[in-house]
Amino acid sequence: MTVKKIALFLAVSAAFMAGCSDPAAHERPDGRAPSRSEPPVRSIPAVQTGQLQISRPLDRYAPDGTTDTQLKRAEAVVVNRCLRDLGYARHPLDEHATAEAEPNVYEFYWFPRADRTGYSAPAPATEETSWDAAAPRTEKDLLAGQVAVHQGHKVPKDGCYGEAGRTLTKDSRPPSRFSEQGITITRVADASPRGVIESYVSVIRQTLVVQIQHDSRIKRVVAQWSSCMRAKGYRYSTPVQAATDKRWQKNNSKGRNKAEIATATADMACKKHVGYLERVVAVESAYEVRYIDQHGEQMEEFLRLRDTWKHNAQQVLR
Repeated sequence: MTVKKIALFLAVSAAFMAGCSDPAAHERPDGRAPSRSEPPVRSIPAVQTGQLQISRPLDRYAPDGTTDTQLKRAEAVVVNRCLRDLGYARHPLDEHATAEAEPNVYEFYWFPRADRTGYSAPAPATEETSWDAAAPRTEKDLLAGQVAVHQGHKVPKDGCYGEAGRTLTKDSRPPSRFSEQGITITRVADASPRGVIESYVSVIRQTLVVQIQHDSRIKRVVAQWSSCMRAKGYRYSTPVQAATDKRWQKNNSKGRNKAEIATATADMACKKHVGYLERVVAVESAYEVRYIDQHGEQMEEFLRLRDTWKHNAQQVLR
């Protein structure tokens, strides 16, 4: 088992509807100005659909790619040192690994390869999975703290993962629970700081989904997308309906069929035609800015946690 980037449990799940609830212009479908409850859109960003990430306001509170790589390498250093201190030197973690960016916008899973793989998500990275599979049982026990003593050496509380987590969160108190509007995540004892703030951000974004879904600007662009799809011979009210069509679920074991690929390709073409992703990101960003403004103290604490963990990682890597 590699060090857990997201060592958290979702206690309450929420429907992931980012694919159907996102932006549009500044007007309502009837041409009138948006409701006062709808935060203003400051600008419509240019979205590169060939990539799998785009920066939004909440992202600045989580470690960036450079910091995430530092955390990953520092964890490996601490874990390997812990294992050696226990008399175990086989199968070490890679201390020179690079943290890979993961898709952070629902629609981006499909854009780069829709014309080949339909609505299937990109294959997950195999590096960590293969490392886990090759780890001997003894090592897994030492990493997770499943044994108290090894070769006469006392195993740290929660194992070498726990040791790494404590080292990198030194001088900080990451919350053991984070709740927002009925969605709760719980940080487990041997959790790594990698991915913790990203998890908090993910929860915040899920709680904003309902508001965004009912935004008049989003309803407008979804209607435009649906009209474009209808012109191509497809009858879907929302992008989520297209992506979750039950027919596609039957394709998992036999590969993607021509109908799914054709639908996904038309879907992506219509999203480009109506500027769907640009508007989605713009409206999401407006709601995120408002959330940040309303939760200033909490967001400042996220920054303090991030900076403390970065400092701790840099100390380990010296």
